[in-house]
Amino acid sequence: MKKGLLWIALAALFLPLLARTLWFYRGIAQRPEIATPDYRSFTVPQPALQSQNVPQQDVEVAGGIVLVDYLHGNQFQPAEIQSLREAVEQRGGRLDTLTDAGGLIAKLKYANALVVISPSYGFTDSEIQAVTNFVGRGGRLAVFADATRGLMSADPFSGTILDAPDSNAVNPLLANFGISVNNDYLYNLLENEGNFRNVFFGSFGKDELTFGLKQVAFYGTHSVESDAGQVLFFGADQTFSSITDAHNPAEGGAALSDDGNVVAFGDFTFMTSPYNTVCDNGTLITNIADFLLGGEQEPSLAAFPFVFSQPDLQVYAGSEVKVTAATVAVFAKLQTTLQAVNVNMKIETKLPSEGDKLILSTFSLSDDVVPLVEPFNLQMDEGGKFIKVPGFGDVVRSGNGIVLFEPGKEGNTIILLAETKKDVLLFLSSVSSGSLQNCVLQSRIGVCGMGSEDSYSEEEETEATPTPTPGTPAAGSTGTAGTEQPTPTPVATGVG
Repeated sequence: MKKGLLWIALAALFLPLLARTLWFYRGIAQRPEIATPDYRSFTVPQPALQSQNVPQQDVEVAGGIVLVDYLHGNQFQPAEIQSLREAVEQRGGRLDTLTDAGGLIAKLKYANALVVISPSYGFTDSEIQAVTNFVGRGGRLAVFADATRGLMSADPFSGTILDAPDSNAVNPLLANFGISVNNDYLYNLLENEGNFRNVFFGSFGKDELTFGLKQVAFYGTHSVESDAGQVLFFGADQTFSSITDAHNPAEGGAALSDDGNVVAFGDFTFMTSPYNTVCDNGTLITNIADFLLGGEQEPSLAAFPFVFSQPDLQVYAGSEVKVTAATVAVFAKLQTTLQAVNVNMKIETKLPSEGDKLILSTFSLSDDVVPLVEPFNLQMDEGGKFIKVPGFGDVVRSGNGIVLFEPGKEGNTIILLAETKKDVLLFLSSVSSGSLQNCVLQSRIGVCGMGSEDSYSEEEETEATPTPTPGTPAAGSTGTAGTEQPTPTPVATGVG
């Protein structure tokens, strides 16, 4: 009886659960397959890329040093110029990045070219003058602006966005060469490289920079123009400026100065990967490398001590300079400066006939030095106080030195002239610092200050005082002949 009641209780408990389970859960669910699009069959429209490999060609190993400005908030990363670096190194050259604020002017003395890429801050007046002089000596300058790389900042008070395009920074540097970069960008709505601001250039000015080019693509380029030089890259008639929304045939993507030593590009992106493989951009980069390494400065006093073309500098002092402790110290200083520029110093007892030479002499020229000084037309009167120097007029002999420079195929010659032997050493010591900063240079002649005129005139007056002859009283002295009299001591007296 009790066992039957237990089964009835269990049935009452589980039968409702079983009935509900069978009613609501009718087996394992079979999910139907959901129809989805065939994504693999879809293709996204892509603009036609004009990429092509740069043809391999024999290159001339020229060697040289190319400076890359990184001192003016330049809007690029060193890795972005890898294609240019490889092209320069393939030709035996080297890219040096300028990061030292004081290194620009000093390194321009020996460089082949200077590259400036999208600076945020302008060059100082002294830097502009140094670059201008550098180009005047035969160096090359390549400036790359970019409409997409200007400096933008926000006013902390009003929140206004302030735009400082790189064209503002490069134009003062380019002004001396007749080139200007406009604060705009070029665009073409009909024919472009995937975007209306990626413009093609298919017409070129005649120059080595455009050799082998059929079409190049720039990506957000300023327009560039030149009054005295020539525009190198011309866009199609449908290539407009963002300022005027019109085509100007006098403007293009790059321009070259009249002397051919300065080039300015409105774009920099074409040198970066992968855009360096589009169209003939790779060929253009190799042409730029050839252009940069083609710079060769003419020897000039302004480039001292980078004016010597031979591994050895022969120093000739003749009988003018004796080997004293002071002489050795000055020569050691000169040797240290020359070693820093990979030049050895050799002291010669006879005037060398060839090779690089440094000649030391007083204004009283020896017979072997006279032929070397004559071409400079210095007029030196024996016993006079002045020397007539072309371009300077009458120069006081005391306290001044004259440096002469004669470049030649068999070596370059520098001559240092001063009034006395002591002045010659003082002059050499100043020059041995590696700079002619105390000199006024004009062409191949320089006049250098070594001290005040008063200090030298007093020294001359002291040397001019005659020595008393035994048996003769010195001037102003009293006593018997032949007796040395003590020098009277001045007694201070009051005034008034």
